Amino acid sequence: MRFLMSFLAAMALLLAAPLLTAPRALADQTDPALEALFLELRDGSVIDAEETTNRIIEIWAQSASPTASLLYQRAELAYENDDYDLAQILLTHATGLAPNFAQAWALSGMVARQQGDPERALRAYDKVLALEPRHFPVRLQLADMLLSSGEDRAAYDMLQEVLKWNPHIERARKQAIRLRNRLSGEAI
Repeated sequence: MRFLMSFLAAMALLLAAPLLTAPRALADQTDPALEALFLELRDGSVIDAEETTNRIIEIWAQSASPTASLLYQRAELAYENDDYDLAQILLTHATGLAPNFAQAWALSGMVARQQGDPERALRAYDKVLALEPRHFPVRLQLADMLLSSGEDRAAYDMLQEVLKWNPHIERARKQAIRLRNRLSGEAI
């Protein structure tokens, strides 16, 4: 019954989306502003790393399709409210409308993890990294998955990729140091 209600809510949003969308900037992982933001993070010229990180994620969250962006926003709300079925329905529609919308695939992977489907999460994360190799939040999710499956070496390598794109993520830095110490008997 809950699935049916989630599906009906998603369909209502889909039908209402063209009426609710306001004109907005077209952006996504192809936005040229990202280059400067990543450069700030990587070269140390950033004044507020958290603000720059948030700006990158805001750009990623905007699809060239206003309808896909709206579906993504609704899916984020559903995810935050633990309604993973509705979130997945909305994201399926968003990625159907905008198959190159990396951030929608990223959220789809997070939903899949919450639903206990690591294979679907991995497929979504693979799609994200094919579209946006700099996607450090997805790389951090993958590092967590690798750690939980006991693949310390691969997790360490993934954390190095996270830090390559955003050296300001303290959790990634601490995990990488712990793993480096754990792996110290092996060649890193």
